[in-house]
Amino acid sequence: MRQETRLERVERYLALPILLTTAVFLMLVLLPFLVQLSPSALYVVHLCEWATYGLFVLEYTVRFFVADNKKEFIWENLIDTAVIILPVFSPIIPDARYLIGLRVISAIALMLDVGKDLHHLFRAKNVPYAMFCSLLTCVVCGVLAYNFEHAANGANITSPQDGVWWAFATLSTVGYGDKYPVTEIGRLLALPLMVLGPLFIGIMTAGLTATMMKPTEEELAEEHRADDERLAFVIDQKVIEHLKPINDKLDRALAILEAHGLPKPE
Repeated sequence: MRQETRLERVERYLALPILLTTAVFLMLVLLPFLVQLSPSALYVVHLCEWATYGLFVLEYTVRFFVADNKKEFIWENLIDTAVIILPVFSPIIPDARYLIGLRVISAIALMLDVGKDLHHLFRAKNVPYAMFCSLLTCVVCGVLAYNFEHAANGANITSPQDGVWWAFATLSTVGYGDKYPVTEIGRLLALPLMVLGPLFIGIMTAGLTATMMKPTEEELAEEHRADDERLAFVIDQKVIEHLKPINDKLDRALAILEAHGLPKPE
């Protein structure tokens, strides 16, 4: 059995904390879009946002230093690296809305990347994790779509509820067509929904199928055990029946030896 590396052990311990940090980060990013905040409240939200970003940096740094191959680590964690680097350039980007959209999309991807280490926390084919990611992805993309769409010409996503409804319809691959983005950034937000939809549905379908089939598998296993026990009993009876004449002959031979005063064989 392969021994767990230091990096794998660290990632396993940090999986749940960084997932929760990602959820907090996303909520902080979305809060100004949902609520009209005063300048002082907005400043506090930004401070909290940078604090969660600091946790991302700390987690990434720890994993980087415990990794044996640094170049391979960076190559295998390009999404994590992008999440760390993107906010650094925020002061030089003129339109912060687009940066926020990219950061949120990167954070969603980071959360999905973290999911590979959560198999020890969630069972049944990661159904709880898939449901959580589906809900969070729909809320994030729906609220962002509203932010970028509601003021555009010909917009039909004019409220956060419209945005979340559109996100759910897109992620579920239903696509009613009653709500749809008309801006470039809105269509960009639709891409992760269209890509992740079949993935999430596949995970949840497989998990629910496995859960429903589990009693059937247990019943089949019990039937196999009962069949094996019956077969073993039949074999034992056949062996006993086959050996009975031989045992009778041995008993008669021992009786003759004893009648003539001869010693019994060992």
